[in-house]
Amino acid sequence: MKKYFLIFAILLFSFSQNAYADCTFEKDGRTITFVEDELKFYENSKELSIDDVQKLFPDYEIITIKHFDKNKKYILKNRFFKKRKILLLNDTPRTFHLFYIYPENARVQYGNLKEGEIKSLILLRGKKNVRLKHFGGDEFEIVAR
Repeated sequence: MKKYFLIFAILLFSFSQNAYADCTFEKDGRTITFVEDELKFYENSKELSIDDVQKLFPDYEIITIKHFDKNKKYILKNRFFKKRKILLLNDTPRTFHLFYIYPENARVQYGNLKEGEIKSLILLRGKKNVRLKHFGGDEFEIVAR
């Protein structure tokens, strides 16, 4: 019985350490928090609207999860040598625990963050597709044509 309790305690402790990898940063005198598991931005525990997020990241084109079709694909036009900055936001109740952007060179590092990352910042290069992918095989794909 003690073995099972010890194993349960170890698993519980290991999962609680990284339950949410929040990223907090300062922008225009405001403290903004990005919750990576939700792909959402918050200020003072209040979720920011898409318009508020667009004001924080004016150089980025915002794509929400609802824009993806039933096959979890979003098609956009892009020139061969053109780069597009994309910010992927979640406007659904779904969570994105352990999802990452692939290929890795499409990931964008924002500013000089000390902890965490804004994993939904994407740099689309040319006609290369970008995936928000889970280790279990579930993925959302931005298809560049």
